[in-house]
Amino acid sequence: MTSELMADWEARTIDGIRTRRAVENDWDALRDRYDRAFGGVKTKDFEAWKRQFRLEDIAVVEDVSQPRTPRIVGTAAILRATVTVPGGAQLDVAACAQGMVATTHQKRGIYAKVQAELMAIAAESGAQVFAAMPGPGGSYAYIGVTTYTRHLSIDRRRSKLLVAESDSSSVREVRLREALGELRGIYARWQRSTPGALSRSEHWWPSSIGDEPFIIVHPDGYVIFDLIGDEVVVRDFCALTVGAHRELLRCLLGHGEYARIRMDTAVDDPTPLLLEDQRTAAITGVDGGVWSWIIDLSKAIELRSFPADFHGVIEVADPWGMSPGVFALDISGGAGRWTPAPEGARADLRVGPLEMTTAYFGAHTFAELQRAGRVDELTPGALTGLDLAFATARRPFNTTPF
Repeated sequence: MTSELMADWEARTIDGIRTRRAVENDWDALRDRYDRAFGGVKTKDFEAWKRQFRLEDIAVVEDVSQPRTPRIVGTAAILRATVTVPGGAQLDVAACAQGMVATTHQKRGIYAKVQAELMAIAAESGAQVFAAMPGPGGSYAYIGVTTYTRHLSIDRRRSKLLVAESDSSSVREVRLREALGELRGIYARWQRSTPGALSRSEHWWPSSIGDEPFIIVHPDGYVIFDLIGDEVVVRDFCALTVGAHRELLRCLLGHGEYARIRMDTAVDDPTPLLLEDQRTAAITGVDGGVWSWIIDLSKAIELRSFPADFHGVIEVADPWGMSPGVFALDISGGAGRWTPAPEGARADLRVGPLEMTTAYFGAHTFAELQRAGRVDELTPGALTGLDLAFATARRPFNTTPF
């Protein structure tokens, strides 16, 4: 993986600053740094949280201006996972997690050094996708949005299910300890059927869920939620069938002493359509979720499924030097090939790597991107053909933060 951007970042020197990989005795210092930056690592099981990472996948930036007492002033880690692509195949992901720079050392180029190190880690891991979830205070100009999250606020007192018939399957309240295997199995099924969804390691559950929330499980779904004030706050909702979705929603609506249900969904999630009056489920916002850059587009195209054929030449115009070039895209019978175009081949379309990633997962279509001036059609009709080939049955969505 070559990148002019990352090479520039890596080559920068900052007086008194050293970049390295984490070692075992860094854990206490890392936790202290996270406590200062993020208000603490949000987990009841720090040992489980640690096991989600490999030490060699954690970049550490130290202030060594006082060599005898170096201090960690910046860090980020790669979390290894897989992501579902349209059609159900999995791509290996290097997810950027826990990125921070101490307030005392910001605006000095330290995070650029961290990012360069993370890209090196991603290359070592063999990942096909680099992913991040930028916080409110930062962004990554070289990655494109992969998933969106829609925030719903349901007026519980006014909401009624459109169809009141009961599902033949039973639902029951459980604790995480007694149903962990069942929950992991349901989530794995949901993840494999949902484009944009990331896999979860066995350590994610005790680290992220704990024993305190309420859990209701159905053979084809589950909901994990808290009761806070007068609201039912959904932390994780997973339904593989309409029946499971309806039954879990019925259970949430049954909390008679609570005024609202708050939950995050995909932008095309059917929750409002399951209600007699869908206006009782108000959309309070839509945020970008996972942002990604496809490192290995050849492998990604090979694994994705396509609903229509396409044969053309695409120029990837990459201002960061991460994946530029002119490529032949051949899609036939649902399968695609992405190869370097013959020398002198004329491009039918010009796109950027961000746009390619966004359209690949289905967060936006090529037609939407072209209307925003982010795709150039060089051969009439090529855009329509490419748009049809990359169409998806559902919008991508991820419920696993990192």
